[in-house]
Amino acid sequence: MTPAELEEAVVESARTMPPGSGRQADLALRVDIAAQLAGISAPTLVIGQIRDHVVPVELSRALHATIPGAAYAELDTGHLGLLEQPDLVAATIREFLDRR
Repeated sequence: MTPAELEEAVVESARTMPPGSGRQADLALRVDIAAQLAGISAPTLVIGQIRDHVVPVELSRALHATIPGAAYAELDTGHLGLLEQPDLVAATIREFLDRR
């Protein structure tokens, strides 16, 4: 994303943020669900984003390693991969779903 595109994405994200988002973020920082991950039995796709400076790709790799049978895809995107490269993200998800 160019700096202008990034600024636009941030403004749009802030504008469309649903009520309660701050409380949800606070909860996410305080609750540890690591022990429950091994019990996930639904088909799961974990997507790591190589240039994500908010959620390091190493955390996505660790999440993938903890969920039994999870599929993993690593994309050359930042934290806003869905906005940066929507076609790539959609194709990745579509491929996962088509294998089901």
